[in-house]
Amino acid sequence: METAYKNVSLLFVAIFGIIVLGFFKTYFGLFPSFNNVTLIQHIHGLLFITWFVLLFVQPLLIRYGNYKVHRIIGRCTYVLVPCIIISIHFIAREAYLNAVAAHVPRHTVLANTYFQVYQIFDFTVLYLLAIANKHRTPYHMRYMIATSLAIVGAGLRRAFEHVLGLGGGDAVLYGFLVPDLILVGLIVYDKINGQNSRAYVIALIILAISHYSFYFLPQSALWQSVAGYFVRFF
Repeated sequence: METAYKNVSLLFVAIFGIIVLGFFKTYFGLFPSFNNVTLIQHIHGLLFITWFVLLFVQPLLIRYGNYKVHRIIGRCTYVLVPCIIISIHFIAREAYLNAVAAHVPRHTVLANTYFQVYQIFDFTVLYLLAIANKHRTPYHMRYMIATSLAIVGAGLRRAFEHVLGLGGGDAVLYGFLVPDLILVGLIVYDKINGQNSRAYVIALIILAISHYSFYFLPQSALWQSVAGYFVRFF
C-alpha cells in the first residue's frame, strides 16, 4: 500500500460517521424500537453498513499483508454490490409509492427519482472501474474510495437539514459540493505526493456531471419521459 494512504481506513470511518449523523433522526436514532421503519429500509441500511465495514477492513488487510483474505472479501462484493443496487431500487420504489399516496404532483415525483437513479449510476460505474483495475492497485484503491463519496450525499443532505438546519435547496447544494471538494483535495494530495490522480479526476467528472445536472435535468421533458419509464417497474 502507498505510504500516503496507510491510514485511509480512517477516511471511511469519517464518511460513515457523516452517514450515521444524517440518518440518525430517521433511522439510527430510532434504535431499538425502529418505529415506522420498513423491512426494506433495514435491509438497505444493513447492506450499506456491510459495505463500509468492507471499505474499512480491506486497506488494513493490504497494509498487514493478508492478501488472500483481501481477495476473498473482494469476491464477496460481486454479490454485495448487486444487492445494494437492488435495495436502492426498492427504496426508490417505496419513496415513489409514498409520494403518490400523498398526492404529490406527478412531475415532482418523477423529478425526485433523480437522486436514486444518479446514485445507482455513479456507485455502479465507480465500482466497475475499481474491479476493472483490480490488478492496478493505485487505480483500484482510488476508485473504491470514490464509491464511498458517490453515496455519502444522501447522508450529507440530511445532516445539513436535520443537524445544521439548512433549507432543502442549500442542503442539496452542499451535499453535492462536499464530496466534489474532497475529490479535489485528494487530487491535490496526490499531486503533492507525486502520485497519479487520474482515477480521482475521472471520478470527479462522473460525480460532477450527476450532481450539477440536478439543476436542469429532472424537470426536463427528457428526464420526465425516462423516469416515467423507470417507475413502471414499481
